[in-house]
Amino acid sequence: MARESAPEPTGPEEPAGASSLPPEAPRQEPPSVLERVRRNRVGALAAGLGVAVVVALLLAILVPGEPNLYASALLGLLLTAAVGFTVRYLAVDRGWAAQGAAFLATVIGVHLMGVTGTLNGLGSGRGAGRGMMAQLGFSGIGFDDALLAALATPAVSTGGVLAGLVAAVIVGWGPRDRDRG
Repeated sequence: MARESAPEPTGPEEPAGASSLPPEAPRQEPPSVLERVRRNRVGALAAGLGVAVVVALLLAILVPGEPNLYASALLGLLLTAAVGFTVRYLAVDRGWAAQGAAFLATVIGVHLMGVTGTLNGLGSGRGAGRGMMAQLGFSGIGFDDALLAALATPAVSTGGVLAGLVAAVIVGWGPRDRDRG
């Protein structure tokens, strides 16, 4: 006599009428902050301006009150490199728009750094500015007043324009992705 065996259950049985749900789609993580900045049309400009203003105000403390071309040029080059490489890293395309963003941000940053640092140093008792401030009857200009003076004056100078052009060259240097194909 052949004995028939019942099939063994292979898994949990579903009750009658229950439908199986489709498998869940894999979760997509939201893009990172850097990717969101890259996707934004003005993201590279905003980041470049942010870096320019922060670095300029930090370096304004180092600008000597006495005219010193070497120190001012070195600090301006540091600011130029920071803005240029920030915009180059964040820009999707290294075209004219990215180069213009780097140029504009660098000119504003160099102007803020130079004017704020120089005016703040005039009344601090260093160099030739001390005598000029005493003759005018001022005891000194604080950092906040120097910043307001920098924001109120036009940002057109040869040094700022030259630094902006260098930042634009940094952004556009080398082969572009579309040229490699």
